[in-house]
Amino acid sequence: MEAENQNPTPQDETSQNLSESADGKPMDEPTVPNAHVQTRGKMLSLRQAIFFACLLLAAAILLTYTLTAGLMRKAYTQKLLEQQAVIDRIEASTSEAADNMQLLETIIGAYSYYADALDGEAMLEAAFKAYVEASGDRYAQYYNEQEYLELLRSNNAELCGIGVGVVQKSFQMQGQNYLSFQITEIYEGSTALTAGLQVGDHIYAVYVDGVCKTVSELDYLPAMNSIRGEENTEVKIAVYRENGAFFEVELTRLKFETKSVHASVSELDPEVGIVSISSFDLKTPSQFKQAVDGLRASGIRKFVFDLRKNPGGDLRSIKAVMSYFLQDGDLILQAIDRNGAVAASYVAEAITHEGDYAECSVSAEELGMYADLDKVVLCDGNTASAAEVFVATMQDYGLAEVVGTQTFGKGVMQATKRVPFGNMVGYIKLTTYAYQTKRGVSYHGEGITPDVFVEKSEAEDEQLKTAVGLLSAADQ
Repeated sequence: MEAENQNPTPQDETSQNLSESADGKPMDEPTVPNAHVQTRGKMLSLRQAIFFACLLLAAAILLTYTLTAGLMRKAYTQKLLEQQAVIDRIEASTSEAADNMQLLETIIGAYSYYADALDGEAMLEAAFKAYVEASGDRYAQYYNEQEYLELLRSNNAELCGIGVGVVQKSFQMQGQNYLSFQITEIYEGSTALTAGLQVGDHIYAVYVDGVCKTVSELDYLPAMNSIRGEENTEVKIAVYRENGAFFEVELTRLKFETKSVHASVSELDPEVGIVSISSFDLKTPSQFKQAVDGLRASGIRKFVFDLRKNPGGDLRSIKAVMSYFLQDGDLILQAIDRNGAVAASYVAEAITHEGDYAECSVSAEELGMYADLDKVVLCDGNTASAAEVFVATMQDYGLAEVVGTQTFGKGVMQATKRVPFGNMVGYIKLTTYAYQTKRGVSYHGEGITPDVFVEKSEAEDEQLKTAVGLLSAADQ
């Protein structure tokens, strides 16, 4: 059709001939009565030709569209039929998780309006997280590779961030409840310190790709990972201060070694040293020895070991610290499997570790080296897991009085397993054992009752005051 439209029609040639006179008049032709009728007839034929040509063109376009649409409908219908056949086959086969995932993927791919924009890896990761979360294990968690790397760095006390220690809290601001990271300590040389952040401040939001996201929106681990990041990069956070002020600040991320142990001399009694342990990571044992030995070198012989707000940590870390108070072979804890049988026993012993766990090594000379110290232990409702092992062991062996409030009550152990998923690698943390200390009773779900129950007041630290008072009274 396109070739026909590019060439002159016979009617076009006739019209051209009627206007070829040099003076603009018709060329000499015989004058006959029907001449005008003939010209008019030719004009009508031209109009008819144009009309029919347009009609043919429209018919061709309509035919092409009809044929193309029909083929597309046929192909799409065939695709849907094939996908439905897959769905029917999967539904009829088994109910295994892999088949169910394939079924779900096929249905979404077949019918979702957004099928062309799906991120399969992100959807699988979200499914894995939800699957593990629904296991009924409150401590179970799925990590992708980046999240697991951050977990290892945290356990190794090597992080890159703004240089603060935090606990998760909730607070009210302008009539609304927010989750936050409340700052419990600020590390020397950190950008948080130079920016004027203070202990007690609430980090309630962080900017992600230029968008302000609250900790509640992101959830705990993604929010934490958003604050951490590559060295010398910037992060912007929103902070609420309990005097009612709130502000935003941009900080540079730096590498730093976290300090889980802090030593000080009591203001109430200069003969009492205070050793606060905020967690049990892989550097805690060496930091603990340095803190205690440093205080002893200054003449301190009485100690308050403060385990308040300590969420726990690594098994080998707490095993090393307890070995400094116990004798060779003394039981620290037993792992109990789901059938109630003892799966493993962990005792005080001289042991050498290499690599990341090197600072959890214990020499024979270090066994029981702090057993004879005058000491009191502080605990509260946030003292959990490995920190409760410290409290329970001191209480079980009669090594120290325990002051404070009932502990959290986490008497179970977790292990992390690497799981390959095709082109993805994930890590699943699961509760593997319950445990019990020397007294042979699990405190899971109940907590440990202190020897001296003291509520913590906001105005004055009555718990610490009581602990120091017990040590001071021992000399009187």
